Amino acid sequence: MSLDSNTQSIFQFFAKHKKTMILVFYGQYMYIVGMIGYSAYLISLQTNREVVYEWGTVSGVFALVYFSLSMLPGIARRFKLVSPITQILMLFRRQVGVTAFLFGLFHYLALRMLPIVLAGVPLNLNPPVFEILGFLTLYPMTLLFLTSNDLSVKKMGVWWRRVHSLAYIMAWTIFLHVALNEAGLWTVVIGIFALLETSSLVYFFFKRKSK
Repeated sequence: MSLDSNTQSIFQFFAKHKKTMILVFYGQYMYIVGMIGYSAYLISLQTNREVVYEWGTVSGVFALVYFSLSMLPGIARRFKLVSPITQILMLFRRQVGVTAFLFGLFHYLALRMLPIVLAGVPLNLNPPVFEILGFLTLYPMTLLFLTSNDLSVKKMGVWWRRVHSLAYIMAWTIFLHVALNEAGLWTVVIGIFALLETSSLVYFFFKRKSK
C-alpha cells in the first residue's frame, strides 16, 4: 500500500518543517512544567485546590490521548496500514511520548504528590487499586522518558528496545487505572488502543513465524 499524492504532500510538509514542529513540542513541554510549578505554588498557599485538582484531572486525559497516539504508528506498521496520520505521528513519535509522560506527571503531582508534600495531606498507606496501577504506569514511563534520546538509543543497544517494550504492558495498566477509577468514554478509548496494540503484536509474531 502506498501513499497517494495528496497524503504524500501532507507528509512532506511536516517532514520539511520537522524542526519547527519539534520546537512547538518544546514549547508545550515548557508550558506543562510551568503549570506544574504554578500548581505547586497554589497548593503551598493552600488556595485554589479545586482548580489545581481540575487541572490535574484534565492533564490525565491529555496523557491518555497522547499515549494512545504514540502507540498508533507501531500498530499501523505491524498491520501494514499507511495513512497520513500515522506517517506524521511517526515523525514525532518521541515527542508525543514525552508529552504523554509530562501530562501524566502533572496528573500525578497535582492530584496526589503536591498536596502531600506541600499542603500536609496525609499519605494514604492503603491506596485503592486504581492508584496503585497509576504508580505502576508512571514510574516505568519515567524510565522511557529518561531514555527517549539518541544517546540512550546508541548506548543501550538492544536493551533500548526491550525497555521501551514496557509500553505494551503500560497500555493495559492505564486501561485498568482508568476503568477502575471511573468507567466511561476514556475507558473505551484506551481499551480499544490496548486491544489493537496487543492484537497487532500477536499478528506480527505469527506472520513472522510463518515466514
